[in-house]
Amino acid sequence: MKQTRKTCFKKNGKPIYLIGANYWPRQTGPLMWRKWEPKTVREELKQMKSLGMNVCRSFLYFPDFMPTPNRVDENMLDRLVEFVNLCEEVDLCTIPTLFVGHMSGEDWDVNWRGNRDFYKDPWMVEKESLYVRNVVDSVKTNKVIVGWVLTNEITNYTGETDSETMLGWVKTICNTIRERDPLCPISIGDGVWGREIYGRDNGLRLNELKDVIDFLGPHFYPEEDDTLRHSYTPSFILKMCNYGKPVIIEEFGCSNSFASEEHQADYYRTTYNSAFLAGAVGTLCWCYSDFDLPHQRPYSHHPFELLFGIVRKDKSVKPAGYEIERFSKIIKAIDPFEINIEESNAFIIVPSHYVLDYPYSFEDKDMIKKVLLQSYTLTKQAHINGGFLPEPQLTEDIESKKIPSIPKEIRLLLAPNVQKLTAPFWEAIYRYVEEGGVFYCSYHYDMWIHIFERLFGAKHNLRSGLPDIPEKEFIEIKLVEDFYEIAKNERLTYYVRGNIKDRAFCPITPNKAKVIAVDSNGRPAILLNSVGKGAVIFSTYPLEYYLANTNDVYKKDTTYKLYRSLSRLAGIVPEFQTSNPLVELGYIRFKDESRFLLWIINHDWEKTEGFIETGLNIKRVSNIESMQSINFKERIPFELPAKEVSVYDIYIS
Repeated sequence: MKQTRKTCFKKNGKPIYLIGANYWPRQTGPLMWRKWEPKTVREELKQMKSLGMNVCRSFLYFPDFMPTPNRVDENMLDRLVEFVNLCEEVDLCTIPTLFVGHMSGEDWDVNWRGNRDFYKDPWMVEKESLYVRNVVDSVKTNKVIVGWVLTNEITNYTGETDSETMLGWVKTICNTIRERDPLCPISIGDGVWGREIYGRDNGLRLNELKDVIDFLGPHFYPEEDDTLRHSYTPSFILKMCNYGKPVIIEEFGCSNSFASEEHQADYYRTTYNSAFLAGAVGTLCWCYSDFDLPHQRPYSHHPFELLFGIVRKDKSVKPAGYEIERFSKIIKAIDPFEINIEESNAFIIVPSHYVLDYPYSFEDKDMIKKVLLQSYTLTKQAHINGGFLPEPQLTEDIESKKIPSIPKEIRLLLAPNVQKLTAPFWEAIYRYVEEGGVFYCSYHYDMWIHIFERLFGAKHNLRSGLPDIPEKEFIEIKLVEDFYEIAKNERLTYYVRGNIKDRAFCPITPNKAKVIAVDSNGRPAILLNSVGKGAVIFSTYPLEYYLANTNDVYKKDTTYKLYRSLSRLAGIVPEFQTSNPLVELGYIRFKDESRFLLWIINHDWEKTEGFIETGLNIKRVSNIESMQSINFKERIPFELPAKEVSVYDIYIS
């Protein structure tokens, strides 16, 4: 499947791929406007530009800009105008952030707000609108403004509220901006921390807001106990934001309190490149510079916040800064909006039980998210460039009137460790398989499915309220016949980890399904059932759950071979393949169809090597950065140091 990258960001009328940083001056931080130093700001903007950046996200410290409820400070507006003019002078775009009351571990408020509700008090919203009108009017004619962001992680500053109130507030502020600047795209600046991505309802619902805002801007600072899960988190979050709007990584990064400068650069390198392959329309790091502010809040009590920069406080550039420069050169060598992203027709189901709180239904949503991440990591190890399919949400009507369906172009549908899908969607899955789709599902204890035998071709032997726990802390699954990438007698092994009930397997008696793998006791472990024109593969063990609860599982696990076999069963054969599961492959095809760019990203902390295989008739291969030719015969070789990236320019005849 080919997907054209679409963006809402334009410079001089042309689409622009955003590469940049979040910006506060190193000597002032959030107090930049009251301690205005234009000379220093100009120097720092120039340095950003010299490192290949084309944008910065800027911040308007709300207490300084609106010291009283009836007045926006004219001096601050003048300084904003001067700042935007400086951006224009150095040819650096900017995305101003309007309501900045939260920053780096502390919240500040205007001293006149009192106890008024930020979102729905009419008087308060009127003053907020006055503020927005004054700010937008002051700089709206400057072409370097390529977007507006309403807030910085507003739920930290003002708290959460109900979705109806939040939607109304966002509409009001967006309409106020658009009355004065109808062209620039707008987003919220909330970090995309709501229920669709994190399973927690904070009032900001993508399904409702997607028709109000123009782009999504996730913020993330992941912690993991598995190298690949950690390294694929940026791509995972981007793909989870599949709600019909362009997505930019608005904030990501790491402090040198927690990571060496060299490893910070490793993280930046993989993130900028992997995000591009995941369909991002830009990436902004947190942040431009280290701060020399040990005695200023919030840095005085959050000192690790002093060291997030890609430039040191003495103005010298860290290795991460040079990685941004390097990535920008790759993007400049191509036109990201004149090429197609090659994607597989494979999707992981996001259960509506993860997004919604159905009555009397209780889920460990943190665990669901981790299982989804683990499953996504396996798809990347199998070199399936897929995405996520949100299950349709039930309405509150007592009878369901809509009959859900699964798009016919989807070749492979994955339901890892799924406990709960709605009854109408289980029925939709059955119809999808009947019509030729391939569906994979792994067991979850207390599975809520009413068509088990019809779908899986087997009778379960479950006992109510009594989970079937594996006898040992280590299980082995043996293939009893060849299954594409897994040979007969090959074994998949797992540590049985996690909560006691969730470790359970599903004892079954096949009636129609074929057993393709058994456990060490000879019990069926993986089934293959034919349904109409399609196929269902069922794992009686919660494989992804075991993996998600095992640290650095990627070092020994071979479950990616199962995923690769599933893709072959579904007829998904990527143009470029490798047997190496530690690298990410991503490729884009130019519109003349005789040229590809192939990214090879080593997500491991050790060097790796391998070969790229393809059925295409390759004419020549070169490294897009070094321009050096790559010698090849039937296969294209690669060798990558830890966390390194190569981009091959490939011509076919």
